[in-house]
Amino acid sequence: MAIAASDDPVAGQDPGAPRRHRRLGAGGRLIELLARATAAGQIFVIRLLASPSRSATAFLVLTLALAPVALAPRDQQIYVGMASAVPTLYNYTIAIVVAAVVMAVTAPRLFRTALAAWVPFIAWVATLTLLDWSPTELHLSGLLQLGLGILAFAVGVVVERLDRRDSLVPLAFAAVAWGQLVAVGLAVAGMPLRTITGAQAIDIQGRATGLTAHPGELSKLLFFCGVCALVLPQRNRRERWLVWSTLGVVFLGVFLTQSRTILVAIIAMVGIYMLVEVVFGRWQRKHFAMLGLTVVLGLVSLPWLISRFAADPTGGARGHVAAVALDAISDHPVGVGPNGYVAVVGLVDRLTQTGVPVHNAFLLITAELGIAGGLAFWLPVGLVVFRSFGRTFRSRGRDVPARVVVAATPGIVLICMTGWGILQGPYFAIFLLVLGYFGARAGSVGELETAWTEVDTDARR
Repeated sequence: MAIAASDDPVAGQDPGAPRRHRRLGAGGRLIELLARATAAGQIFVIRLLASPSRSATAFLVLTLALAPVALAPRDQQIYVGMASAVPTLYNYTIAIVVAAVVMAVTAPRLFRTALAAWVPFIAWVATLTLLDWSPTELHLSGLLQLGLGILAFAVGVVVERLDRRDSLVPLAFAAVAWGQLVAVGLAVAGMPLRTITGAQAIDIQGRATGLTAHPGELSKLLFFCGVCALVLPQRNRRERWLVWSTLGVVFLGVFLTQSRTILVAIIAMVGIYMLVEVVFGRWQRKHFAMLGLTVVLGLVSLPWLISRFAADPTGGARGHVAAVALDAISDHPVGVGPNGYVAVVGLVDRLTQTGVPVHNAFLLITAELGIAGGLAFWLPVGLVVFRSFGRTFRSRGRDVPARVVVAATPGIVLICMTGWGILQGPYFAIFLLVLGYFGARAGSVGELETAWTEVDTDARR
């Protein structure tokens, strides 16, 4: 079946007259869409393989967000902390190191600049490791976790400058959101790609986990996918559809995880993102679509929100473990050592000993690394946020990456105040990778031009 009329003039038609094309039917449009997607995919793969930095970045996002696998040791002692009980080699460990080496060789000065913000933190951790904290396998595992996170931050900074035009990191996380949705769909159809067993399976029954081990992990991952989706360019209809459909996937995934914290965080992020544009006088038709998606997400989530709050109105023993953490900080002002909270504080608190750390990332970092160490850890994060606030107001909201950071900050604070999962496993590296990427992207000329293009395109519609 021909998709479009031939470009050759038909009999009796003036060769100089405008050429007419038959209107495509539904089947023709689908074939054309598949052809374009295939061609775009081929070009993307060719460009990916031609660039070591792109290949390393794609491999990093894949191993962190879709398929994190422990390589050695595979049989680990069960321990609840920011890292495992012993130093463990994951596939994303290799991916982070490879990406860091590639970025350091490609842009050595920028890589060193990205690490400079972490010098006070690195100096504090090194000093306490030598003078106070015992170098056990538990602490070494925590040090490895912290080191990988810092390297991921530097990788995010460098890859943004090397690949600013193509937005590889946001596109990769958009693909992750779709991949996780496929995994959830297969699980609903009775073909799960990952099965959760044991007592935890009962606790999370009816909630989506995708390729992760817990609904909370999936929801945090989707939150960062949503952050990345907002910064994707919207210069034409195809790019706008990619952004809105990806946000729809993120919303659907968060709904299926039934995560109260992430639901509030993502609604707040989208609301603030739109509010900043409205404050600076650029209300556009696209905002109705975003507002509609957000309202629908809130409304359809009400039944399980009411059910979960009725079953657990206070969030478990959060008050008790917070008080225990404050006492631990008072007793150990220089910290108990990285990854040592449950092992040390569990000696004086029965609930902590069972594997329940403080459900607050701010308190956990401070209890493990000390008051000075906690401040030094959050210093680079604060610098990115502070710079983004400044860029947002100076550009009157036209700096899209800075505006996204401003919009996401309350959600990230809420996530950190209600849990410690953002410090755990691959999600710690994902957090710092995205943070470093956006920290470098905020204020970039290219993004300001993209934002202007987006505004002008919407204004002409």
